Amino acid sequence: MQNRINKLLKLMAIISICIVSIDAADIDKTVIATKHNTHLTLGQIAEIQPGLGTIMMEFGHRYYVAYYAAKANNWKLADYEIHELIEAQEVAEATRPKYTKDLKVFEDGELAQLQQTIKAKNWKQFEVKYAETTKACNACHTKNGHPYIQYKLPKVAPMYLRMGL
Repeated sequence: MQNRINKLLKLMAIISICIVSIDAADIDKTVIATKHNTHLTLGQIAEIQPGLGTIMMEFGHRYYVAYYAAKANNWKLADYEIHELIEAQEVAEATRPKYTKDLKVFEDGELAQLQQTIKAKNWKQFEVKYAETTKACNACHTKNGHPYIQYKLPKVAPMYLRMGL
């Protein structure tokens, strides 16, 4: 995952540098070769960047797994999932800059505090902070014009992962 994010960020940096010297009218004329023997324009590359909705699907899933991992005292898995969802969020910060401020505030506040409960390996603190983080997450959806998106923790842990050690 980290490798994918690093590649995406490098590509975006290259594109940003190129765009500085490219007229907006030329974005669909500037072609970049890929390792798959295809050629994409900068416009095509810009269009295939994941949207916030796509990234939030991964975010929500990892958030869900982290809860049940912590509940089963699998603190390493909980920590891993929160770390990975932050990395996914950083992709959103790069690809959807209008949300960067809100995402960064959420990361530095709610998610950082949730990580502290994981480091402390304290289920009771984690459970309280998880509920607060969920409330903040849903408030952010409402603030950004999506009040119909309200995260709700599934009632059962994912069946495909062993939560306990």
